[in-house]
Amino acid sequence: MLRITGSLLLLGGVVGSAVLVSNLKSAPVNQTMRLDTVSGMSGLPANVRVVANHTVDLTIATPGHIDTVPAMVLTNNLAVTTVAISRKALLSGSTPTNQHFAVTWLGRDRAMGFTIMRLGVDVPPLALGPLPDNSTVVAVAPVITSASHPPSFAWATTTLGDPQLRSRGIVSYLATSPNKHLNGFTDAIAVTSSGRVVAVLSLQHLWYSAEFVAHVAGVLSRQHGCHATLGVNGRSAQGGGALVTSLTVHSGGDQLLQRGDVITRVDGHDINSWGDLTTLIYLAPPTLHASVEFMRGSTSHRGVVTLTCIP
Repeated sequence: MLRITGSLLLLGGVVGSAVLVSNLKSAPVNQTMRLDTVSGMSGLPANVRVVANHTVDLTIATPGHIDTVPAMVLTNNLAVTTVAISRKALLSGSTPTNQHFAVTWLGRDRAMGFTIMRLGVDVPPLALGPLPDNSTVVAVAPVITSASHPPSFAWATTTLGDPQLRSRGIVSYLATSPNKHLNGFTDAIAVTSSGRVVAVLSLQHLWYSAEFVAHVAGVLSRQHGCHATLGVNGRSAQGGGALVTSLTVHSGGDQLLQRGDVITRVDGHDINSWGDLTTLIYLAPPTLHASVEFMRGSTSHRGVVTLTCIP
């Protein structure tokens, strides 16, 4: 049975209609932004057609099901999709010029909700760019109603207004023009006028920096699908630093830190908040011997810990 599904960020496929949702927590206003729907790629803006030409159709074969979804192509023949794929699934990829090549499952980033894979052939990567401040972008997603019909694409012009990067690269909001509110699709990307992808929308309806997603994919590909962990929980400390509120037994942090310690530097990087710490550790390789500086009461301390792996 062939079941066409869609769960990514690229121009490929989603069953039925999808919804582009701002993660701004205020209630939606009544006015909706103008959405244009086109049949086929030719009706898309030119900058978006450039992006559409750098996609991979990913086939996922599991017992009783064959799913086809789009994947976003990164450098070093890496690709990501929001679909949660079992490492036991049989994967293959296709492009307009190369059909049914091998694809290898590398890992799943649970925090952002992306599966990372390596393509078995050379595929040109998407051009990524940094999140712009107050510049116009096109938010676009595909709409597939059946496997026998070509996809339509729904898109809208909007602005990324002063995006605030939080821990792990989350964009705290996607601003739209006055009196308008994005309520379009769940699987979407934000593309600049030059054809660069600057943000992608996860299954959790959170916008992430496309460059950050690529960075995380690179970390997982080099570390057998693992993120590093210090083994501490906490929050931002008053006055700066990361306050330790609990520790995982036998973790790297457990060998050095105590509840109530305030971490101020890790491997020469200042830690001004809990977000600084989590982002730094999130992108570090497991088994790294990290230098940690912290305050215990009014006394400063320094030590070395070994980061462990979160599969």
